Amino acid sequence: MPKTESNSTTETDQPQTPQYVQYAPPYAQPFEDDTIDLYELWITLWSKRWLVIGVTAVAAIGSVVFALLQPPVYKAEALLLPPKAKDVQSLNVQGVQGVQGVQGVQGVQGASAAGVFSAFKNNLSSRSLQKKFIKEYGLMELLAPERTPETRDEDIYEDFAEMIKIETKGSTSISIELHDAEVAAQWVNDYIKFMDTETITLLVENMRNSITNRIRDIEYTIGSKRQMAKQRREDQIQQFQEASTIAVKLGVKDRVDATNVVQNNQLNISTASTPLYYRGFRALNAEITILKDRKSDDPFIGGLRDLQENLALLRSIKIEDEGLHAVSIDQAAYPPTNRIKPNRRLIVSLGTVVGLFLGIFLVFFVSFIQNQKETHSA
Repeated sequence: MPKTESNSTTETDQPQTPQYVQYAPPYAQPFEDDTIDLYELWITLWSKRWLVIGVTAVAAIGSVVFALLQPPVYKAEALLLPPKAKDVQSLNVQGVQGVQGVQGVQGVQGASAAGVFSAFKNNLSSRSLQKKFIKEYGLMELLAPERTPETRDEDIYEDFAEMIKIETKGSTSISIELHDAEVAAQWVNDYIKFMDTETITLLVENMRNSITNRIRDIEYTIGSKRQMAKQRREDQIQQFQEASTIAVKLGVKDRVDATNVVQNNQLNISTASTPLYYRGFRALNAEITILKDRKSDDPFIGGLRDLQENLALLRSIKIEDEGLHAVSIDQAAYPPTNRIKPNRRLIVSLGTVVGLFLGIFLVFFVSFIQNQKETHSA
C-alpha cells in the first residue's frame, strides 16, 4: 500500500505538458463546397447539353414560324400644315374680319388661317363626322367583314376612331395602320379631303348665318328708329298745335323777344324755358304744315345712315366655298413598302432566348428528379 501511494504522489508532482489543439480555418470548407457545386452544375449542363440545344432549337423554329404567320401591318401617314392666306381669302372679306370690322360692321366674326386650321384639327376627332365619313364612303363592310347581328354600329365606329392616329406636337400628322398598304394610304387621303370639305362647309354656313342674323338685326333697328321718329314728329305737331292755339288767344302773331317780357309776371328767363307760343302763331302754323307734309323722317334720324351703310355692305358680301381649304397638305399619304409590324427579328430573338432558359431549367429539373429517385431507392 505505501508503494502505491508513492507512485500516485510521483505522478501528481510531475508537470503536465500543455496540449495544443489545432483548429481548421472556419471558412475553408464553404469555398470548397461552392467550387464543387459549380463544377457539378457545369457537369450537369454538359451531360445534358443536347436537351438544352434541342429545346432552344425548337423554340427558335417555333418563333420563326410564328413570326412568318403574323400578317404584316403598314402605316400610312400624311403631314399637314395650316392653310395659306389665299385658301381662306373669301372668309376675310373687308369689313367682316374682327368684332367691329374695318368699316364698322359689328356682330360678324371673320376667320383667320390659324382659326380655320384649329377648327379643322378639332373636326379630325369629331365622332359625328367620323360616322358621316364611314357612311358616305361605305366603309362599314370593310371595317367589319365578319359582322353578325349582335355587332353594334357603335363598336365599329369606336374601332375606327382608335385606328385614326393624330399627332399635333410640332407638325400635325394623321396616320392609319392597316394590313393593306394601298387601302391605308387611300383612307388617310380621303379622310383629310372629307374633313377639309366639312370644315369649310361648317365655317361658311356659320359665316352666312352670322351675316343673315346681323342683317336682320340692322333692319329691325332701322325699322324701330323710323317708327320712333314718326311718333316723335306726331308728338311735335301736337305740341305746336296747342302752342298755336294759345298764341292766337293771346294775340301773339309774331315771335316775342323774351327780354322784353314785363318783369312783374315773375318770369325768370335765365331759369325758365321760353314757351312755344312766344314764337307766334304764324311761325307755329308754318312749322305744323311742314311737319305734316314731310315725306320721310330718315334725314332727321341720328345714326341711320351708318346703319344703312353697314346693311349695304353686309348684303354685298358673297361667300363662296369653292376654292377654300382648311388645311395645306405638306405630304400626302402614300402606300408604304416597309411594314411596322410584326418585328420578326425581335420575335425570333426573344423566342430563342426563352427557349435557351427553358432548356436550362429542364436540365436542372430532370437532374433534380433523378437525384430524388436515387436518394429514395438507396
